[in-house]
Amino acid sequence: MLLDMLRTVKRNGRRLARLAAAIPTTADRLTLYRRDPARLMIDAGFSPDPWQVQLLRGDAPRSLLLCARQVGKSTVTAALALKTALTQPGSTTIVTAPVEPQANELLRKVLSMHNAICRPVALLREAVTYLEFANGARVLALPGKERRVRSYSVDLLIVDEAARVLDEVFSAASPTLAVSGGRLVALSTAFAKSGWFYDAWTGDEDYRRLSITARDCPRISPEFLESERRTLGQRWFDMEYLNIFGDDIAAVFSVADIEAALDDERVQPLFAKTEAAA
Repeated sequence: MLLDMLRTVKRNGRRLARLAAAIPTTADRLTLYRRDPARLMIDAGFSPDPWQVQLLRGDAPRSLLLCARQVGKSTVTAALALKTALTQPGSTTIVTAPVEPQANELLRKVLSMHNAICRPVALLREAVTYLEFANGARVLALPGKERRVRSYSVDLLIVDEAARVLDEVFSAASPTLAVSGGRLVALSTAFAKSGWFYDAWTGDEDYRRLSITARDCPRISPEFLESERRTLGQRWFDMEYLNIFGDDIAAVFSVADIEAALDDERVQPLFAKTEAAA
């Protein structure tokens, strides 16, 4: 009996050794996340959509994400922020938004994802507004105030609800990438036909643009969207779910009317010309 027990222990020992050898080390996992950042989302329990994989695997220096509500834009940018912190020692990532609680919420998603993958790099300090990793990397959440975003050199700048971030805030934040050559990712639902994000989305500057409507998201049902359309009205529904920019609520004239007024062929004379006047 003792001999049988020893043989069983030996067999189990070999099995445990094989299992231990199959478990990736921290260095192996970081190498994997560096090569394929989409794996980080998978390890955290998510099934990334194709557009999220495209963003994570891409290397465009400036990206604009025009996304409907609840399609996963903050989740994928949280994964990008965490990947940057884990694989770029000493890096600085800034998350800014129109209001501080909104920036803090995205940072909370970064922390939650880090916990879900069992913290492959330890945290030295964590608070509502910042995370500091053992490799020297930082992720900071800052409110959308011009004076708060000036004093950094940044490797990744994430601008949440960018269509509502003031022009002067973006003008102060953008130069933080000048020395580092870092990456900008601006994400937003559609809003008014004004401001830096609208100009960037509709302009011809060199941005990587991704548009994801609610109808592109398999997790949002047509029944829910129809209910929201009836509740919100067509104008707000178009902005929140279909990525259609609307006229500014405070505007006296619509953008279409203003554009028509500047087009001689579209403006009709108030009074028809008479033969005498001609």
